[in-house]
Amino acid sequence: MSTYIIYITINLIDNKKYYGVHKSSNLEKDVYLGSGYLLKLAIKKYGRENFKRENLFNYYNLKDAFNKDREIISQ
Repeated sequence: MSTYIIYITINLIDNKKYYGVHKSSNLEKDVYLGSGYLLKLAIKKYGRENFKRENLFNYYNLKDAFNKDREIISQ
């Protein structure tokens, strides 16, 4: 069963944070960091090893995941 996660990816060098929603069928092996334009530029600049992803919330439907994502971003 797939899970929708709300995650934060943190740049370990400058402490910038990137939030997002991601669908995964295997959270233990999932190495996804995000796909945003600014995040991709930062990964290219600092290297993938300087980023970590933390899963904040898990949902089993996309609507609930997006609602929580909007709530986090608005805060």
